Amino acid sequence: MKNHESVRIILINQDQELLLMCGDDPKITNKDGSYFGRFWFLVGGHIEHGESVMDTAIRELKEETGLNKDEVTFGPEVWHGEFEMVYEGKLTKMKQQFVVANTNNRSVTLEYLTPSEQKIIEKVDWFSLNDICNSKEVIYPATLKDHLPDILEKKYPKEPIWIDLAKKPSKITL
Repeated sequence: MKNHESVRIILINQDQELLLMCGDDPKITNKDGSYFGRFWFLVGGHIEHGESVMDTAIRELKEETGLNKDEVTFGPEVWHGEFEMVYEGKLTKMKQQFVVANTNNRSVTLEYLTPSEQKIIEKVDWFSLNDICNSKEVIYPATLKDHLPDILEKKYPKEPIWIDLAKKPSKITL
């Protein structure tokens, strides 16, 4: 099994909305091969060799939103977790770290996506906590609605807390 370490950005605008990306890739499946269809997820990506968590967050923010680091105020790393999935044809342990960021710029673009991201990412949109809680679509991590209220209230943990990234969204029944 290969390891894939990444950073996810909890990007919040001035209206307390969270930016999520929508993607679809039938080659991304649960470790048992189950494909759940289109899904929403937080901005972010793979930590490249020699990069820090913050370097990755800044690079991924630009690639996936067009926002520069001077348009964002970064907060702390608040969560971490891992799960297994089939990624790029191989069973992969995905290890993710989550960093808070705030912006006053609601205008984002997908023009800087990498070629591989362009094949998967369909759109981005801002979601309120209510939108996330009431969505009929698949949103990862499935526990986002449980942990997001504290983040929106700036009640950050002293140390990053472990969240269950393996939990399936409630829409999915197997």
